[in-house]
Amino acid sequence: MTFVLVGLSHRTAPLEVREKAFIAEAAVGECVRRLVDRDLVDAGVLLSTCNRTELYAVSDSPAAAAGLFEAFALWPHELPFQIWQQYAYQLSDRAALDHLFRVACGLDSMVLGEGQVLGQLKRAFVQAQQAGVVDASLQVILRAAIRAGKRVRDETALGRKPVSVSHAAVAQAKDLLGNLRGREVLLVGAGEMTEVALRLLHKQGIGRCYLGSRTIERAARVAGHLGAEAIDLGKIDQVIDGVDLILCSSSAPHYVLDADEVRRIQVRRRERPLVIVDMAVPRDVDPPAGEVPGVHLLNLDDLKSIGRENIEGRRAFVPAAEKIVDEERDRLTAALDARASAPLITDLVDRVELVRDRELERHLAALPEDDELGRTALRALARGLTAKLLHDIIRQVHQEAGRNG
Repeated sequence: MTFVLVGLSHRTAPLEVREKAFIAEAAVGECVRRLVDRDLVDAGVLLSTCNRTELYAVSDSPAAAAGLFEAFALWPHELPFQIWQQYAYQLSDRAALDHLFRVACGLDSMVLGEGQVLGQLKRAFVQAQQAGVVDASLQVILRAAIRAGKRVRDETALGRKPVSVSHAAVAQAKDLLGNLRGREVLLVGAGEMTEVALRLLHKQGIGRCYLGSRTIERAARVAGHLGAEAIDLGKIDQVIDGVDLILCSSSAPHYVLDADEVRRIQVRRRERPLVIVDMAVPRDVDPPAGEVPGVHLLNLDDLKSIGRENIEGRRAFVPAAEKIVDEERDRLTAALDARASAPLITDLVDRVELVRDRELERHLAALPEDDELGRTALRALARGLTAKLLHDIIRQVHQEAGRNG
């Protein structure tokens, strides 16, 4: 079995490339199904977030896995191959396992130690299971990675004081506006990032807050228990003139705010400072909107440098997290080795016991029928020798599998 990883992330690709590679959560299962149907992989889980699009897959055919890099460039995203080739990477076996475990533990995140990616990985796993593209081996691998992520959250200080993209967004907005106390805020999108941001904004003493979503029921549900006012996304123009800060993290396939609309808004606001933080992938705000007078437009890549004090403080806890990664990876490797050697061991035991029984019957036939003591002793000797020989051989098989792994 080959474990292979193909993808790109914030470490290799800018936002304008990542957003073209982004695949909606509802579609990730079907994406992997197409790769399975083309015999490129036996099973796979596709994780697509604002900061990475990565396929984790297993294949019994190294040749097929080798062709995955080219095939994944052609479908399902819209990147031309030459662009994909420039930013994407492919890892296999131990290197791929190390990368997956680091992703699950927040060690490869744009904001070190953020925990949101673990939930995203769990959801991608569920989507793949529902699509029927997860086999036993991949299930063992993903569960091990998720277990490592949970251990890092529970056993190290890396995840005790959450620092996420939402934290970075609120921190930068505070720097740009001086303070957030009494400021009116508009949040676009009603997902997890919005909920985190809204809680952080309340701690800053914001004033009136609106939450706009394409699904008013979802907006009302989130806004209700977090002290915001739900509005239909099509009606944000009615409240936006009084807003000082806009945080966007919707899943809309098109711009929620285009440059012309922002320009009209600023005319009405007499170019009063307006901070817009676009946390969405694909982006919610037309990039030229940042050129409108009075507007400070930030996207995900702009947030990389935010909260460095918090992030630098977390680096002290990275060795403890990496120790957990090593432990869980080694534990997984041992489990996979055991699974791989199990059919060989079963076949070996069957063959040895068949030979033993044949030879035993031949020697028992030479003993008198009434020699129960001799017949019992011969059976015990045969079984004891077989058990001893198999024990040593099986131990060697496991040790060899471990060395090869």
